[in-house]
Amino acid sequence: MIKVNRRFIILTASLVLVVIGVLCVRAQYVVPIIMYHNIDENSATSRLSVSPESFKGQMNFLKSHKYNIVKLENLAGMLKKNKVPSKTIAITFDDGYENNYTSAYPVLKKLGLQATIFIIPAMIGTDGYLTWDQVIEMSESGFITIGSHTMTHPWLPTQPAQKQDSEIRDSKFAIKSHLNKEVGAFSYPLGAFNKEVREKVINAGYKIAVATNPGKRYPKHDLFAMKRLRISSTSDNLFVFWFEITGFYTWIKEHRDKD
Repeated sequence: MIKVNRRFIILTASLVLVVIGVLCVRAQYVVPIIMYHNIDENSATSRLSVSPESFKGQMNFLKSHKYNIVKLENLAGMLKKNKVPSKTIAITFDDGYENNYTSAYPVLKKLGLQATIFIIPAMIGTDGYLTWDQVIEMSESGFITIGSHTMTHPWLPTQPAQKQDSEIRDSKFAIKSHLNKEVGAFSYPLGAFNKEVREKVINAGYKIAVATNPGKRYPKHDLFAMKRLRISSTSDNLFVFWFEITGFYTWIKEHRDKD
């Protein structure tokens, strides 16, 4: 009888440890928001570039493995309700380069995948960037949401308060005036923000704002400091890509790197 009790105690303790371990792991989960910049052939020399072939492979991976790809703005609502389906992921692009239209958009449209492109209105129509016609076409397709990346892409924390306001609000107005749609998503240039900038984004009426690596001092799902994963040539290997989008890579990265 004593032996049975000991076994029972050992099994119970083991089960408790397993449950605690699972709960601890789940607590570190961060909904993956992946970030792209250029989709071009410069991935060998630029960490902001992913080749068209790799991008296509990554999108096919998401599609074939049945990831729940959502609009970034819709993710905000899911997080507020604490109802995020498994394998949920959001796709984003910063800066609004023309290759987003020529190389990424056809793949997304063909596969029926949602993405958000954060544009800089002052750069629209200049060399290497999207035109308004391209922005409008993608927006009207239903697959692409257009977000704000400020008016001119400055380092916001060092700007005077009035400049911060104009960059955050004027870009929203410029995009809305061309698309005739509300703009609910914002991306901090270079991922840089502080308490004051974050508050101005909220006051401007955005629903969600993404950074890059705000660090472990910020909550994992702060709607106005959302953490993202930059995709580069290291993710050409689909096993690496899968590992990065598991939802746990952010926690690993934050504890590996210094803030």
